[in-house]
Amino acid sequence: MPEYCVDTLANGLRLVTVEMPHLHNAELVCYIGSGGRHETEERSGISHFLEHMLFRGAGRFENSRAIERAFEAIGGAVNASTDAESTCYHSRLHPAHAAEGVEIFAEMLRKPLFNDLEIERRIILEEAREDYNQQGEQTNPDNLMASLLWPQQALGMPLIGSNRSLNDIDLAALRDFHHRHYVPQNTVITCCGPLKQGSVLAAVEQFFGGWQGDAPTSATAALPQRPGPHQQWTQDSDSQISLQLAFPMNGRNDPRPLHYSLLRRMLSWGGSALLPQRLREECGLTYAVEANCSMLSDSGCFCIDLAVAPQNLTAALKETLGVLKRLRDNAPEAVAFEAARTSYRYDLEFSLDQPEAMAVRYGWGLQAACLRTLEQDRQEIETIDSTQIQTLCRELFTTSQLHLVIVGPWQPEQRTQADQLLLQFEKPE
Repeated sequence: MPEYCVDTLANGLRLVTVEMPHLHNAELVCYIGSGGRHETEERSGISHFLEHMLFRGAGRFENSRAIERAFEAIGGAVNASTDAESTCYHSRLHPAHAAEGVEIFAEMLRKPLFNDLEIERRIILEEAREDYNQQGEQTNPDNLMASLLWPQQALGMPLIGSNRSLNDIDLAALRDFHHRHYVPQNTVITCCGPLKQGSVLAAVEQFFGGWQGDAPTSATAALPQRPGPHQQWTQDSDSQISLQLAFPMNGRNDPRPLHYSLLRRMLSWGGSALLPQRLREECGLTYAVEANCSMLSDSGCFCIDLAVAPQNLTAALKETLGVLKRLRDNAPEAVAFEAARTSYRYDLEFSLDQPEAMAVRYGWGLQAACLRTLEQDRQEIETIDSTQIQTLCRELFTTSQLHLVIVGPWQPEQRTQADQLLLQFEKPE
């Protein structure tokens, strides 16, 4: 049995079916290839705004309660999210009711009623306020880092939008954005679970086959990165300081996605990973530290996030940079490398029982033009060695690519100390 099947409707909509006959639940996901980087500054946040509005009633479902109850009646738990390049609508459901789930999503995506616009605007404005301090300054480390990595670009704008743009978005703007971006050529539907391809395809053709629309225009390409290092320090009254380091990546055109995945696991996947072991277990500087990859079509970044007590900021930055320097200047230790590779092998197997993971792998993978099969990953992971990880670290972890965001009650002398640490980062140990 193939890992997945792809069908393309006459209108351009693509369907990915992953048959998982051993399961007892299914996951239905709709990906729209539109997000924050498709917006202008004046319409910043409209992708996320529109995502919210689709839950306010659509087609024969007069309001949000009707939509929620319709999903609950088929075992669903519907939700959605918006990122830089896509918007995702998803729900678990009972396999016997997959066709009903397809119908509900068709009503939402194709026929939004745009009810309660002002109520939803107030809700989103409240959500946006979480990113600002009492002085009205941006304090969300992710938003600050995006503006540092991609200044004066759509990728550098907050996904939720600004107070000004959110107040200016009106019904006409929402309808226009929906008309231009919510079209079949821009949509991938994924169904994973104990279902047959033919039955899912029949439902999708029934409820989406009549959908029409022109292909959307592509997003503006990311501008070249500026030589660094670059820093953003923002004062905020809190009991901890948030520290985020980021290094630009080439995006999905880089042929080494598994190398980045292994590096991320070596650094923060589990308590015995390099960063938790050093910063938490040995130095007691933080409770948790995470490394993540954001791979966009033509750009991206490798990020490290942690929070520390104010007095521990300099020590935490020093130790974090020290771990990265050791990976850059020396091949990773065999134990750490093999632990990361083994955990990846296990996760490949575990994903066979996780319809959500399959939806991301094959649905998002098709939407993002980076679809990789389980077998491809199984084979490639065996060809990677520790010296290749060191080569990646040498390219990635340089002072000229380093971006640092600090948010919290920091002191001026700590910024001076950070400047010295960043200068030392380029020097081999």
